[in-house]
Amino acid sequence: MKKLLFVGMSLILSGCAGLFNGPDCRLSEDEYVSKIAEARLEGIVHFDDGKADLKEKDLQIIRDVAAKTTDDAILVVYGHASHRTRTKDPIQRILVNIDISNERAVNTAKALAAAGVSADKISTIAMFDSRPVKKEVTRADEAANRRAEIYLYRLK
Repeated sequence: MKKLLFVGMSLILSGCAGLFNGPDCRLSEDEYVSKIAEARLEGIVHFDDGKADLKEKDLQIIRDVAAKTTDDAILVVYGHASHRTRTKDPIQRILVNIDISNERAVNTAKALAAAGVSADKISTIAMFDSRPVKKEVTRADEAANRRAEIYLYRLK
C-alpha cells in the first residue's frame, strides 16, 4: 500500500501530475512522505468488463466522497483493470488495460468534479492491471479488479 501511495503522491507533490508547480520530479520518498499529513481510501467504484461508465450506485459513492472533501484535501483517482483482455498479445494487453484504467479514473474524476469537488484538487493515475486486489481465478475475482479507487490526501 505504501508503494501505491508513494507512486501517486510522488507525481502530484512534485508537480509532475499537474496539481502543483514543483520544480522537478526527483524528490526522495522521504521528502514526499514528509509533505503528507493524512492519506486514506475514501471510496471504490467498480466497472463492467471493458467498460468505464459509472452506475447510479457508483455515483452515490462519488457524491458521498465529494460531500466529505474539504478545501485542504487532494483527491487522487487510481484507475485499475483486470488482467484479462480480448487479445493474446502481451504488449497489446498492457496498452488496452492502460487505456481502460485511464478512462475509468478520468470518468470518476469528472463525476467528482460534477459533484462539487474543484477540478484542480483532483488527479488521475492509470494503474492498468498492476495492482490487483484479487488473484484472478474466477469472474468475480476479475470484477473486483475492475475498479477506480479514490484516495484523499491532506498536506502539511
